[in-house]
Amino acid sequence: MMPLRTEPRVVGLVSARMASSRYPGKAIVPLAGRPLLQVLLERVASVPCLDSVCLATSRQRENLVLFEIANALGIPTFQGDEEDVLRRHVEAARIMKADHVVRITGDNPLTDLETIERLVELHLREQADYTYVPGDALLMGILPEVVSRRALELSWERGEARHRSELVTLYIKEHPTEFRISIGSLPEGLYRPNLRLTVDEAADVELMQRLFAR
Repeated sequence: MMPLRTEPRVVGLVSARMASSRYPGKAIVPLAGRPLLQVLLERVASVPCLDSVCLATSRQRENLVLFEIANALGIPTFQGDEEDVLRRHVEAARIMKADHVVRITGDNPLTDLETIERLVELHLREQADYTYVPGDALLMGILPEVVSRRALELSWERGEARHRSELVTLYIKEHPTEFRISIGSLPEGLYRPNLRLTVDEAADVELMQRLFAR
């Protein structure tokens, strides 16, 4: 008989889809010969503190290409609601049997891996529901956040329609007394509010391709 697991299960949850109001298909733009999503998934899968990684996309037919990228890497994929992104996170966490998820958006291929480890360690040590680094003075495009499955479920049950959009943790931030929240920090050199490393518009794609080419 296998022993019961006592450690919390932490899963990296990468959310991506082909649709985008500003740059449709950005998840598969080539970065030095690999699709952006593949770059991100391979990087996240290398983080030692994660028990697993999952791609959370939607059931829309156009997202089949994303499913195929993850499948080729041996990474589990969950296909859920296109618009209710919070519900997609909740259901993916349940399918993956995650106690906590590291939330990573698919347009941030340079998500900082050391920050993932640092935030997961803080999150588990503090037995938190939500752990993040305030992002108003940071380098845009490198930050993950850690959230318990319980907090995701409560957010979906108690939140309004606006809480179920891409702003997955908005309910938690607006109702901090309902959750145990831990605030993380970064090395001083990463506090760069003037720089942007997310991929949202054509100029972002061009910059990212130039970075990877070098």
